[in-house]
Amino acid sequence: MSVARLKSKQQGFSLPEVLCSLALFAVVMTVLLGYHRVLLQGFQAQWQFRQLWRLAVELTEPQSPQAPEEWKVIRQQTTAAGCVSIAVNITSPSGRSGQLSRLHCP
Repeated sequence: MSVARLKSKQQGFSLPEVLCSLALFAVVMTVLLGYHRVLLQGFQAQWQFRQLWRLAVELTEPQSPQAPEEWKVIRQQTTAAGCVSIAVNITSPSGRSGQLSRLHCP
């Protein structure tokens, strides 16, 4: 009889244990997904920041390429005493902006 009793106690988890573990799993997954979203936003902001400055450096060259259409670019070029000064104000599609100027002398 003690063997039959022992087998009946080893049938698995109880309903409250399963519900508690499911609730804990849901809370942990919600926290991890929120953390992932924050990390992703940070990486995207850093990538846009690097892209903004890379494009600004390219646009301050005397023979610069065209900027993408969704970017707002104001480029001013002046020449004095054989040197060319190029100033660029650039705004990304997300609203980040930067200003860069360079002086090119032969």
